[in-house]
Amino acid sequence: MKDISILVSGVRKKAEKLIEKQIVLKEKNESLSNEIDKIKLELTEKNQQISELNDKIKLLKIAGSVGEGESTKEVKLKINEMVREIDKCIAQINR
Repeated sequence: MKDISILVSGVRKKAEKLIEKQIVLKEKNESLSNEIDKIKLELTEKNQQISELNDKIKLLKIAGSVGEGESTKEVKLKINEMVREIDKCIAQINR
């Protein structure tokens, strides 16, 4: 009878340790999931910034090629118009 109680006690202790480990792992998993979500959000923001900067580069290239035969005022107007169009596109993408 003593042997059975010792075995049951040993099983109980091992079960308690497993439960403790499971709780710790669950908390760590939740923490890592939160970190993944945060990194995904940062990645999305960085991709948007890259896209905006690429658009600005294109505009600068266009301005350089357009500005050869036109006045500065006309070039600025065209650039402003293109920037507004890009802003509209970005706003639609974000919806």
